[in-house]
Amino acid sequence: MELDELKTIWTQHEKILVENTALNKQLLKKLLTVNAGRRIDWLKIRTLAAVILPLPLYIFIVIPRIRFSFEFDVMVGLILFASISVVTYIWAIKLYLMIERLNPDGPITTVSKQLKIAERYKLKVTRYGFILAPFMIIGIFLSAGIPFLSSAMIPFYALVVVVFLISLYVRSKHGLAAQIRKIDREIEGIAELELEI
Repeated sequence: MELDELKTIWTQHEKILVENTALNKQLLKKLLTVNAGRRIDWLKIRTLAAVILPLPLYIFIVIPRIRFSFEFDVMVGLILFASISVVTYIWAIKLYLMIERLNPDGPITTVSKQLKIAERYKLKVTRYGFILAPFMIIGIFLSAGIPFLSSAMIPFYALVVVVFLISLYVRSKHGLAAQIRKIDREIEGIAELELEI
């Protein structure tokens, strides 16, 4: 074999390699776009359910059981329940709008970064929801007319708060905090990738 033949073979292999690399990049981009689109659709469905489902629950189950009066316990319960409900509902709407703005057809790095930011926000909302949930439950019981200062109910309220705090600790230590750290690292990796491109 002569040097010219080797150069020709080398050039042909290099051309094939370039074509295969371009094809692999296109296939990878298509795969990532499809996966991102599916994840965005799934998140939209879940967050839309979180926006819609509380309304009938409140209207048909919780509100009919609330006793509207100017007693101290009932007023504290109404304030707890209403304020926490409004705050968590605003968080759910904000998350839905954040996910609704995602466009799976955009650049892969941008879509991935926005998706990770939405997932991080969702995890933080979950964490704060765990913290506020026992107070919302106490607010529901108080607004239903169950006396707060009743010696029979104090252990129940304490148990509700302790159970939620323990579940928050376990979930945060082994789940939420690790997921948030992982998402933060992925966002940093995506940002570095954007700088390289």
